[in-house]
Amino acid sequence: MIDLFYEYTEDNLRVQGTYFDSGKLDCCVLFIHGQAQSIVDNYFAYVLGKYLSNNGTSFLYSHNRGYSYINCMSKKDGNLKFNGATFEIFEDCLKDIEVWIKKVKELGYKKIILMGHSLGCNKALYYLSKSKDDVQGLILASASDMVGITKKEESKFDNLLSEAESNVKNNNPRKLLNTLIGGTDYISSATFINESLENSNIDNFPIERNPEIFEQLSTINIPILSFAGSNEYPTYLKQYLLKEKAINCNNFEYQIIDNTNHFYNNKEEEISKIILKWINRNIK
Repeated sequence: MIDLFYEYTEDNLRVQGTYFDSGKLDCCVLFIHGQAQSIVDNYFAYVLGKYLSNNGTSFLYSHNRGYSYINCMSKKDGNLKFNGATFEIFEDCLKDIEVWIKKVKELGYKKIILMGHSLGCNKALYYLSKSKDDVQGLILASASDMVGITKKEESKFDNLLSEAESNVKNNNPRKLLNTLIGGTDYISSATFINESLENSNIDNFPIERNPEIFEQLSTINIPILSFAGSNEYPTYLKQYLLKEKAINCNNFEYQIIDNTNHFYNNKEEEISKIILKWINRNIK
């Protein structure tokens, strides 16, 4: 059965979740989407939710304030607020994840697995570095070096950062940069600064920089499954490095999925089977 939930974060934003009910209150995968994504875009998440729930594990696709590039979210008082990937501040992800962890507990689940995709991996890891309570496993689907890839791909990075800092200094934090990030994405000045600085909270998979210790990842001691598609940007393929840096995790498995991309096109069922086997072997 598929159902929709609506919850309010601690700062009173209404967020929506899509729930795939297995009919058993043993284990639930809480999914955190990537940058600007939603259940409408994430076909692989839909396939995964159906597959898991048909095989005894529930799945909750949790939307957060970063869905779509620009969204209009309702508040408890009836007012509206523009959010989305264009405007989100990374640290606010704690408020979004907390409300969905609470919901899964209210439903009565004994075991919770946190799963992130792309930027959702950064959010999941950040949350777990702050609170590991009641989470039994972590799934990293294409964990992203947000800072490293941006600095590597944006030839005018320093100019963009200077522009963003100037806008913030002039009390225009939500002013959009004049240049599209990656040639496609609008981003506000405050968001660009928040997501682009080394050693910031979002810089928790610093694969390109490769410091001796990955501070947040080194704190995780629950089982981890990590994977990426073979056709992804090369940074995503360094799965061995994530295992090496997860120094307190004695149960870290990773895979490269052949002939697929960042959204696992045509490999949705294969990934679903990999995840279910890992859950049954390590969590249940």
